[in-house]
Amino acid sequence: MTTMTDKPGKVAETSAESGTPKKKKGKKKLIIGVVLLVALGGVAKVEFLSPKPTSQAAVVAKPGPLVALDAVTVNLAGGHYLRVGVTVQFTDKVSASAPPDGAPALDQVIAYFTGQDGTPLQTSAGLENAKEGLKQKIAGAYPKEPLYDVLFTSFVVQ
Repeated sequence: MTTMTDKPGKVAETSAESGTPKKKKGKKKLIIGVVLLVALGGVAKVEFLSPKPTSQAAVVAKPGPLVALDAVTVNLAGGHYLRVGVTVQFTDKVSASAPPDGAPALDQVIAYFTGQDGTPLQTSAGLENAKEGLKQKIAGAYPKEPLYDVLFTSFVVQ
């Protein structure tokens, strides 16, 4: 069935049951709008909700040159002493042909362990804590040379 529309010369199709005009364009616009909304939501999720890599995570330090320090004997609390040998490993950003001087690191080793209680240093957990603390102290002594790790080459508490 067809009927006349408000616009002259146009004929609208109507449904046979109700006699009301059919709306074809409205459904198309609704579907296109929903598809666009879903697409924009997906883009927003990827852009704003996905974790962004930090600059530190993107740059992974690689091991570089080793600087072996002389083993030293340090007085601990309670009349005990510690004989410790340390090797400092810098990152690959430090030149292997001209590694930094080890004297500032050795000074930090002596300052860090002097007067400490020797009992915690005799456990694995205490040794790991000491290694992390010493690593922070030595890293402070080399502000321009990035430190990779501190390695104990000898460690005797008596």
